[in-house]
Amino acid sequence: MDSGCFACVLSIALLLLPFAVESFVVPIPQSSFRQCWLPRLAVTSTSDYLLSLDKIAFSSIFSQPAAAVLATGVDKLDSPLLCGDVTPMTWGGKCLSENAFRVGLPPKLLQELRAYANRMGITDFYRRLVIDGRPFLPGEENAVLFQDNNWMVQRPKSHWASNMHWASPADESAHDDYLRVLSAGGFDEVLDKVGTYFDLDGLSAYHLSFIGVSQCEKGFIHADVNDSGKKAFNMIIPLILEEEGPELEILSDDETMTRYYKYEYNVASMVGDNALHATASCNYLPKGTMRLAATVYIGVRLLFSWCRYKYAINLLTVCYKSFNMCRYLIC
Repeated sequence: MDSGCFACVLSIALLLLPFAVESFVVPIPQSSFRQCWLPRLAVTSTSDYLLSLDKIAFSSIFSQPAAAVLATGVDKLDSPLLCGDVTPMTWGGKCLSENAFRVGLPPKLLQELRAYANRMGITDFYRRLVIDGRPFLPGEENAVLFQDNNWMVQRPKSHWASNMHWASPADESAHDDYLRVLSAGGFDEVLDKVGTYFDLDGLSAYHLSFIGVSQCEKGFIHADVNDSGKKAFNMIIPLILEEEGPELEILSDDETMTRYYKYEYNVASMVGDNALHATASCNYLPKGTMRLAATVYIGVRLLFSWCRYKYAINLLTVCYKSFNMCRYLIC
């Protein structure tokens, strides 16, 4: 077979492959990419999907490293951020984790997300969970309606040693509603800046949630993304903060040192591949207050295997429970 025929056969095979593997690909609603995206970053060819097939592992959980040396006090990061800035987290000029970043956000994003959480009843729901003493049991998850939108709320298992709860859209309609709020807050600009910084195409927001906590005895060291090739990240966007103490522990890549990060309004902390981190110890209960944040997982759009995505769901926040809506995962 000459090279021309071979190239023709290969092109046809590449076009048909997504249909051939349909039963092995996680279906996630196409609208996940539709509502919050940038034309500049759009995926344009089948080969873009195939070249990145099965190269991303979303979430890995790690045990607390015995070798970790804890730093005392609250470390101050080296520089303030402007809207659109993307910079590694550094303390005293030293970068502890290769894939821990800070991202400057448009101020209207904080306003839109706060208003959305209040309007939907999410803020009051968290107050009942983590302030008024009506939390879920560790490991419990329940379907909840927020303004006729389907959401799933869960509390992590007891080894997280906190009263943190996650709330995530449970279907396409709720997911799209959240995406519209991000878009109104200027999140497309954030995607553009992150995409430019990492030279990524097809970048989108694929999993969304709110997290709230008022008490944590000892943070559980974990990573949200593993081995994506710097193509997927979790962004934590603070909405309600307390003045006292840091909120995030960052463990060094060699697992020998921990630094503490104080969340900032209008700045997202962003963790990527193998960036080990944990919720810092806190106790806001005596003051009757809590911490609330939005979390937005962003990454490139590609094919993804059923078993690996199901594994990720079982470990971290709940995403869609229905797997029969479309062929491609937005990630």
